[in-house]
Amino acid sequence: MSNLELILLLGVAVLLIVFAATPIVLRLNRHDREVRERLAAARAQGRHETPSLHPVIDEGLCIGCEECVRGCPEQDVLATYRHKAVVVDASECVGHGICERVCPVSAITLVIGTRARGVEIPRLNEFFETNVPGIYVVGELGGMGLIRNAIWQATQAVEHVAQQARPVPEGGVDVLVAGAGPAGLAAALAAQEAGLRYLVVEQDTIGGAMMHYPRRKLVMTFPAALPGVGTFPFREVEKEPLMAFWRQTVADRGLAIQEGTRLERVEQVDGGLVAHTTHGTFRAANVLLALGRRGTPRTLGVPGENGAKVLYRLLEPEAFDGAKVLVVGGGNAALEAVLSLAERPGSAITLCHRGAAFTTARAALVREIEFRAGKGWIEVLREARVTAIEEGLVVLDVAGASVERANDFVFVMVGGTLPSALLTASGVDLETKFGTPLTRSSA
Repeated sequence: MSNLELILLLGVAVLLIVFAATPIVLRLNRHDREVRERLAAARAQGRHETPSLHPVIDEGLCIGCEECVRGCPEQDVLATYRHKAVVVDASECVGHGICERVCPVSAITLVIGTRARGVEIPRLNEFFETNVPGIYVVGELGGMGLIRNAIWQATQAVEHVAQQARPVPEGGVDVLVAGAGPAGLAAALAAQEAGLRYLVVEQDTIGGAMMHYPRRKLVMTFPAALPGVGTFPFREVEKEPLMAFWRQTVADRGLAIQEGTRLERVEQVDGGLVAHTTHGTFRAANVLLALGRRGTPRTLGVPGENGAKVLYRLLEPEAFDGAKVLVVGGGNAALEAVLSLAERPGSAITLCHRGAAFTTARAALVREIEFRAGKGWIEVLREARVTAIEEGLVVLDVAGASVERANDFVFVMVGGTLPSALLTASGVDLETKFGTPLTRSSA
């Protein structure tokens, strides 16, 4: 073969490679452009970081294999950009933690809090035990609120309780569980399976914080397994069928639950623990706190807030048919309440949010709120705060201007305060996470 023929052959090969590669390059460029636009939008809206549990990616370690993107059950959290994984919308992360587990090069770390917004949590070891021997914290109070994670934590903690075999005070139990939400019920099932004496106390009723969710709220999007029961009979489920499942499980297993009993503090006495509650004291070798972070609802601190028309949770939207309602807040709970109330006939719903953008709520909820506001079906007041609540109206400051709205009810949904009093009164150490890993230090 002559040199000319060889050159021609190489030229044809190069052209074929370029022809074949061009669509791929164009597709990658288009993908990167779309992700870049999503990143810019998330940053502009303040959704690029969140104080709740979320992943941080080490770009130097990431190999761009996309295992984390494929593994995440949520669709809008992760993407690849310039052959590296990136967090597109941190506010969409609900803490599954699958991304961290499936990464083949350990490039992902789950952290809680941000450099600007710290999150206070109890200091725990790898068994979810606090600095006080025998006191455990699992679920949302410990920084992980996802049902599947809370169940796993509770199971691990009870297994550790069984291994420790601490002496049981006379007339007491092996483990007292505070909270009858998913974590607390899982702990009770695990204790029952291990043959431990136990008791669950719940300040409200079975279901815990889930009872405060609006109707038809999607509360679980990933399968989980319960000790002695097995895998849940559903993958995605709304509040009502999940609550029915919990109640049936409690009845079938005969779980020992004392409702309407709030834990106030835990005291160390004679090598054991004494739990002080609103219905007397209980002795136990161990106490497992399966409480939510909400604790006491935050208030607005404005005149008239103590009135009967001010509420802090929405259970029955139909009770507000035809009512003029103001919802205060910018998170998932507030937006879900607005959407539920807006479906009721004759209702007039106003959402009051102190920020200019909804940075902590799920994107799907924000889109629905903006769509309904654009249609005039609801009113959204941004950069707004309530200054007074009066009979028949509310007074607000909206971007510096005083406005009034006719009003029958006000829902204050601005989160809750950590039950710090219970923790500190029980001697539990707290630490503040500023975008640091949710690792367990030795207690």
